[in-house]
Amino acid sequence: MTSFSPEPEPERLRVLAGFAHPDDETLTGGGILAWLARGAEVHVVTANRGERGEVIPGDIAHLEGDGPALAEVRVAELAGALDALGVAGHTFLDALPGLTGRRRERYTDSGMQWDGDSRVRAIPDPAAGRDALTTQDSAVAARLLAAHIRRLRPHLVLSDEPGGGYGHPDHIRMHELMRRSLELAAEEQLEPMADDDPCADLEPWRVPVAAWVVRPESSARAAAAWLATTPSRPRLTSLGRALTVADPDAEMATIVRPDAQVDLVVDTADVAGRVAAAMRAHRSQVQDAQLLAEIDGESVEGYSERGGALGWFALSNEVLQPFTAHVGLTVAPGWGSTTALRGALAAAEPQQGSGEVSPVMVPGEDAEEVPAWYAVLMRAFTAVLGVVMAAATTAFHRWEPPFGLVLALLAIVASGTLSRSFADRLGVIVHAVAVAATVIALAYVRPGGDVVVTDEAIGTIWLLGAVLMTAVPGLLPARWFRDGR
Repeated sequence: MTSFSPEPEPERLRVLAGFAHPDDETLTGGGILAWLARGAEVHVVTANRGERGEVIPGDIAHLEGDGPALAEVRVAELAGALDALGVAGHTFLDALPGLTGRRRERYTDSGMQWDGDSRVRAIPDPAAGRDALTTQDSAVAARLLAAHIRRLRPHLVLSDEPGGGYGHPDHIRMHELMRRSLELAAEEQLEPMADDDPCADLEPWRVPVAAWVVRPESSARAAAAWLATTPSRPRLTSLGRALTVADPDAEMATIVRPDAQVDLVVDTADVAGRVAAAMRAHRSQVQDAQLLAEIDGESVEGYSERGGALGWFALSNEVLQPFTAHVGLTVAPGWGSTTALRGALAAAEPQQGSGEVSPVMVPGEDAEEVPAWYAVLMRAFTAVLGVVMAAATTAFHRWEPPFGLVLALLAIVASGTLSRSFADRLGVIVHAVAVAATVIALAYVRPGGDVVVTDEAIGTIWLLGAVLMTAVPGLLPARWFRDGR
């Protein structure tokens, strides 16, 4: 009798997300964390306890300015939010073991202040204390995170973008720590910092893909425009304070990225209820979180046309913001690819259940990633195209001056644009080199020299103009081409 061993179950995707304060995991990452948690094991690291945050509700307003007391409240709020999002594991940065003699007991909130009249651009607060995240040794903090990565061995790491969402110094520092910890965790020969270096006895781990949580600009502006004009939005907070809305055409926070810089967009509408619950858990920081689906007579149909807007919420500044389903992800340079990121998201899709999996989109592009052999072939094609076009236009440029010259120069631009369409910016460079080499060869290399391009002014213009025109396609907007993804 033949026996068969059951195939081992595939390893469950592990995700690690790092954010600065309690509520950032929800306001920045809530949609994608809840979406991933349906089929992945999601872990979160929070840098500090938000001791310097403002407080909204009147019953706890006295806690503002009392760092330790507010921290207790925000820790409890964070626990509720993480539970709503479906997060499997959480730790604070200062709770990670190791290097006790190299750091203070706590990492605390560094605070911030607004840059002039801006409400989307923060700058450091000079009153940050010695315990603040931004004033403590970043090398130590990064080593703690690196050890956590080695222990957890995540397949996907998420964090703020380099600008910290809106410039908050703690957000920026946490991004820097996450980036540095990725490098340290992967290093094969890592010198210990001290006898209790937490990385010392752990195997290196190179995270397959890391990404920044961002918002596509087209979605952000469309959602802001909808919120500014929808008649159903509230004009007052539940506490009776006046609510305003942002100008959809104004400067936006750094978390909002041009669509060409966003690698994937995830539609998280299916988990909007979880995210709303997490927002409501952070009652000291978030107010009036409301989904259209919860309002009688309101429809959520067509939400993609309004930038993914499903509702609204406000923070302590009483500026109403759109609650959006569209979450952007940008692959961190050197840490994977769009294909790897798409694969990680696919691995997080639930294996069971009747709900339809939310789509993962490439902004402005539905096609699959092109294979490497295609890119090589197309770059070779651009070289051949450059040689053929340069030879033809060099022979043609003297026809009916100046019409032949103008048409020849436009033909060079057209062939360069075609090269970028088939290849990428490297294809434009290959095309440019081929054109320049061919034109110069036809001008000077043949016996007797100056056979096709003469010493007349039109010849000089052609010689220089043809080379300059090859640069034009490289200056065209990236979103028009494949390399704009």
